[in-house]
Amino acid sequence: MDIAHLPTETVPLDALRTTETPRLSGRNDEHARVLCESPGPLPPIVVHRATMRVIDGAHRVHAARLRGEREVLARMFDGDERDAFVLAVRANITHGLPLTLADRISAAARIVGSHPHWSDRAIAAETGLSEHTVAGVRRRSTARPSQLNTPGTPDTPTDAPPADDAPQPTARLGRDGRLRPTDGARRRTLAGRLFAERPDATLREVARLAGISPATARDVRLRVNRGEDPVTPRQRSAARPTATGAGRTAPIASTAIIEQLTKDPSIRLSDTGRSLLSWLGTHLVQPADCAEVVARVPPHRSGQVARLARACAQNWHHIAHRLEECAATTE
Repeated sequence: MDIAHLPTETVPLDALRTTETPRLSGRNDEHARVLCESPGPLPPIVVHRATMRVIDGAHRVHAARLRGEREVLARMFDGDERDAFVLAVRANITHGLPLTLADRISAAARIVGSHPHWSDRAIAAETGLSEHTVAGVRRRSTARPSQLNTPGTPDTPTDAPPADDAPQPTARLGRDGRLRPTDGARRRTLAGRLFAERPDATLREVARLAGISPATARDVRLRVNRGEDPVTPRQRSAARPTATGAGRTAPIASTAIIEQLTKDPSIRLSDTGRSLLSWLGTHLVQPADCAEVVARVPPHRSGQVARLARACAQNWHHIAHRLEECAATTE
């Protein structure tokens, strides 16, 4: 919303409320005195009509009082209080006395609670933060109390209530006004598996089964045909677990699993079992080996090896899915 398009009225100073500011430290009296001494009329403030709370311009209101004025020019906002707060944050990162980093992080936490369907990018645009910072705020705001304030994780003040039991939205609204599923990576992976299992399936069939649009299904099919991961790099980055905080996953003890398989008589005493152990040992790649493998590939062959690696990863993913289905039926 463009503030300049809001209707303008003259309102008495005594009718205004200057509480609920995005500024954690409250009003800056020195800044108000500077405004008081500036020549000419003060720019219009922005007021939430339903509550008469000042959305933008608390310092100008104080400056007007210091000047002895009784009225001030105001642009009137008719939305709800949640959107009024967003407007206050947006206005105070673009002009006047800018919000501090702590102010903006606190505001982002409150907006995550009041607008959970908004994307990280949309909230970042309103608060002047990066997407990654907003994503971290969202993770902390939806974590359980035992996961908050862990070592190395700064406190994030918020007015939103704890969201342990609150249902999380299945889609988020982007800056372009389009709703996108929050589990897009999982749906793309499912679509890739469906294309691999049903080569003759149409785009609409896969789109319906995976819960994605036909356009996304087409993109997934093209990626699969090229031997690429059906999940986009951006989605993979967003879904990657962080080193600290909520969502941390422990590394898989590959060597220990291999040892357990080797000791299992049903595997080591059969030809197919021994072939499986040999195959797993040959194809097992440890995290520490990745850099060495990359260093061995000549630059002019990097693209080909990358496509082959993605194709292998896709096949392993298909094997894992089938094995998990078998495990689920035996539980």
